Amino acid sequence: MIRSMTTLVALLGGASSKQIYEHAKTDVSIYTQLNFEKQVTKNRDKGISVVHFYKSSDAGASDFVNSYKDFATENMGVFRIGSVDCEDFQKICEKEKVTETPTLKVYPPFPAPTQDMDLAKGFDSKAIKKFAGRFYTDKSIEITSNNHKTFVEDQPGTPKVLLFTNAKKGTPFVYKALSQNFEKTLHFGLVRESEDALAKKYKVKKFPALVVVKSEGKPITYDGAQFTYQPIFEFLNVHSQIFVDPRKADNQPTESAASRPWLTVAVPQITAESGNDICLQKDGALCVILVAKDKSQASSDVLEIMNSVGQGFASKISRGISFYFSWLDTSAEPEFAATFGLPEEDLPKIVVMNPGKRKRFMLHEGEISEAGIEGTLDKILGGDARFKAVKGNKLPKLVSEYPKE
Repeated sequence: MIRSMTTLVALLGGASSKQIYEHAKTDVSIYTQLNFEKQVTKNRDKGISVVHFYKSSDAGASDFVNSYKDFATENMGVFRIGSVDCEDFQKICEKEKVTETPTLKVYPPFPAPTQDMDLAKGFDSKAIKKFAGRFYTDKSIEITSNNHKTFVEDQPGTPKVLLFTNAKKGTPFVYKALSQNFEKTLHFGLVRESEDALAKKYKVKKFPALVVVKSEGKPITYDGAQFTYQPIFEFLNVHSQIFVDPRKADNQPTESAASRPWLTVAVPQITAESGNDICLQKDGALCVILVAKDKSQASSDVLEIMNSVGQGFASKISRGISFYFSWLDTSAEPEFAATFGLPEEDLPKIVVMNPGKRKRFMLHEGEISEAGIEGTLDKILGGDARFKAVKGNKLPKLVSEYPKE
C-alpha cells in the first residue's frame, strides 16, 4: 500500500505548489503525468491542443490567467485547452522542451510540428485564437446556384450543412473549425447573401442561418440563440452520421463533386473539363452563354449582370426548364464558338442554347443588361422565341482546360 501511494505521488509530482487554475472555477484543463499524453501528445489526430506551461512560484505567474480563462471559455470545444505547472510536473516540461516559463505551446494535427507563441507582446484571448486557429483548414465549399444541386445530391449517405452568411469573403472561423472536425461525417457548404434564389429556397430571412440537408425529409434549420461553436457542434452531432465508402480502403473523407472549381463560381467558363457539369449534360437545361473574344470581354461587371439575371430567374422554372449561366472564350474554343456564326466584331454576345436531343440556339438581340437579357428569357418562357438548329445536330468537342487559379 505504501509503495502504491509513493508511486501515485511521484506520478502526480507531489502537487506541492498552489496551481493557478482550479478545476471548479475554469474551463482550462489541468494536466498531470497521468493525463498529459492521453489528452495532448497522443491525441493530435483528433484536434488542436493549446497548453499553458508555467511555474506557480514565478513572479507574475498569474498575469496571464484571466486572458487564458477567457480564451478557454470562448473557444470551448474548438481547441483542447489546458495547463501544466512545471514545478509540480517538471518531467512533462522537460520532455516537451519547455525551457522557460510562461510558454504557450500549440499542438496541431500531425505532421505539423508544435509551435510556441511569442509572448513578448502580451497574452490575450484574440491573439491566442489567431495563433492556434492557423492550423484549422477550411473544408467547406462555396455554394452557388450552379453547384447547389450537385452538392446536396452527391453522396446521399452524407448529410450536408449549409451556412448562409452575409460575409463578402472568407469563412467564419467557427464554421471552418466545424468543417474540419466533422470532415468524415458531414459535407459543409457556404452560401453568400448574394445567392438570393438559394436563400428563398431555404426560407432564409436573416443572416447567419444554418441548415442541415439530408437525402430524406425536409431541411432542418438550426434555431439556437447563439452562433458559437459548442451549441452548433451539439446540433450537428445529432444529425451527423458516418459515411463509409466501401471502395476506399483507407476510409478517408470523400470529396464532394460540388467542390470542382467551375461549380463554385457564379458564372463559370465553359471548357472541356467544365462544359458537361455547367450545362451541356443537365436535364431540361438552357445554356445562357456570354460568347467573348477573350477573357478581357468577360469582365466582372458583365458577369455580375448575368449572375443577377440568373438569381432572378432561378425561381421561374417553367415546364422543367432551367437557365444555366456561363461564358465562352472564343480564342480558346474557336471551333465550338463557330457553331453560332458570330463575327468577331459582334462580340461579346449572349447566346441561349438548348444542348438536348434537338440542339438549337438563339441570339440575344440588344444590349447586355439585366433588363435586356431578362426580356429575352421571358420570351423563351412565353414560347415566343425562335431558335435556330445546330448544323448536323452535333456540337463540336470542347478542347480547352479550365484555368488554374
